[in-house]
Amino acid sequence: MNSVVRQLHEQNTDVVMVDTGNSYEGLCEYLGGKYISYTEEKPITMNPFRINREEMNVEKTGFLKNLVLLIWKGTQGTITKTEDRLIEHVITEYYDAYFNGFEGFTPQQREDLRKSLVIDDRNRGEQKGESEQERAARIEDTINKIESRRMKLKVKELSFNSFYEYSVQRIPDICDENRITGIDISTYRYMMKDFYRGGNHDKTLNENMDSSLFDETFIVFEIDSIKDDPLLFPLVTLIIMDVFLQKMRIKKGRKVLVIEEAWKAIASPLMAEYIKFMYKTARKFWASVGVVTQEIQDIIGSEIVKEAIINNSDVVMLLDQSKFRERFDTIKAILGLTDVDCKKIFTINRLENKEGRSFFREVFIRRGTTSGVYGVEEPHECYMTYTTERAEKEALKLYKQELGCSHQEAIEAYCRDWEASGIGKSLPFAQKVNETGHVLNLCSECESQ
Repeated sequence: MNSVVRQLHEQNTDVVMVDTGNSYEGLCEYLGGKYISYTEEKPITMNPFRINREEMNVEKTGFLKNLVLLIWKGTQGTITKTEDRLIEHVITEYYDAYFNGFEGFTPQQREDLRKSLVIDDRNRGEQKGESEQERAARIEDTINKIESRRMKLKVKELSFNSFYEYSVQRIPDICDENRITGIDISTYRYMMKDFYRGGNHDKTLNENMDSSLFDETFIVFEIDSIKDDPLLFPLVTLIIMDVFLQKMRIKKGRKVLVIEEAWKAIASPLMAEYIKFMYKTARKFWASVGVVTQEIQDIIGSEIVKEAIINNSDVVMLLDQSKFRERFDTIKAILGLTDVDCKKIFTINRLENKEGRSFFREVFIRRGTTSGVYGVEEPHECYMTYTTERAEKEALKLYKQELGCSHQEAIEAYCRDWEASGIGKSLPFAQKVNETGHVLNLCSECESQ
């Protein structure tokens, strides 16, 4: 994947990555990209509620609805149709209150509400001894009270804080006005409060993300520190996806979003439709979305993954699948692989094609209906850019500090010494560097520096 995204970047593609494990830190530093890590002291923050009038559409409402439902119910929570519609209703009214304000019902709205209240009366069979005039007066009084309550609700600025304040007041009113029962407003208020002013995560959804990110061409969001948090992990993943959507629309060139293992956090019934939407929308804006997994079981064990991700992926890349050979029929069926594809897959790293070549790994790539096995053969400089091996990173850091040079120059000096050492693999050479504690200067070019 380092090799893939490096080539995409060289082809003037804007790359946004969601990572858990520092897999792209070296490449990001080499390319001069933006590496953003989530920490408790400095969390990744954004204000997804702050939008302009033109952005207020079904798609944006759907995203914010998923966001609110995720906080309220969690990734595996059961959402009723009433709850889904209720949150959508509140979000629509919230933005209407901000952009237009509510100064009272229109004559048509009053008439519709009046008819609705008359029907409610009839269905409940109440107020039988009441005259038509008394009933009309009571209904008019009810409409005035509903109108008065809404007029008191003001939205002065767009943020999670103001949405929380608006929703905890408006939801009970909506339920009362529409005779809705079974909504647990206390749980809603309790779960949402964690992201409200004074809560543990009050900055996460209330502070704008750095606007300069829209101009960055290589961004890595590293969220390994929250990968075990059942709420923050999917939430942050979701809002990073929304940041990509905004970037995708604004910038005219090619864009790609790569989600590493974090995609599992959002592969839930709640997020399935949003993931499908992401894939389909990306195509309209010369963009693509990719997910990466190291466990094939993650793919074959989820109907949501199949429907939301696999069915919308035109490119499939597979590494060595030999350990799954005995049960590959399931994978074959889910990925839509042909018998010819499977024969190719089981040649990966198995052929006698290594002679005269430096070290390489093979990968199966299917693009549409075309497939093949390719060797990924990178020079030492690329290997040292991508490596996550601690000893190798420490040795490279030593070169950079002692030579007082750039990241690229340190890699070049390290690789020259590595090749001059005659040591075939980088790790033994890195260990030798670390044991020595200084730059080895094994080649004449290094000595001339």
